[in-house]
Amino acid sequence: MSSKHNTQPKVIYLVETEELERVITRAVTDAMERYTSNFAPAATAKSSDLMSVEDVCNLLRVTPATLNNWHKLKYLTKVKVGRRVLYRRDDIEELAAKTNKH
Repeated sequence: MSSKHNTQPKVIYLVETEELERVITRAVTDAMERYTSNFAPAATAKSSDLMSVEDVCNLLRVTPATLNNWHKLKYLTKVKVGRRVLYRRDDIEELAAKTNKH
């Protein structure tokens, strides 16, 4: 049985609590910025600018299936935040204004 041993000397650093907190905070902040940059449309939109499927259905008096069809027909664009499907309030208001004109 062969075992691999790390031949590098071990080094112990003494760090004050505040410095450690700053380093960890910076690392987490950088990681979150990298992560959220992959979801720019959803991440930059304010939560008040987004509406749930249920809210849109209630406002427009349609079913979730209708919203899905409108998405397929490019009338609306879905915004995915994790597993949630949301819609931009501006898009809904624009669609509602067009619908009310007819």
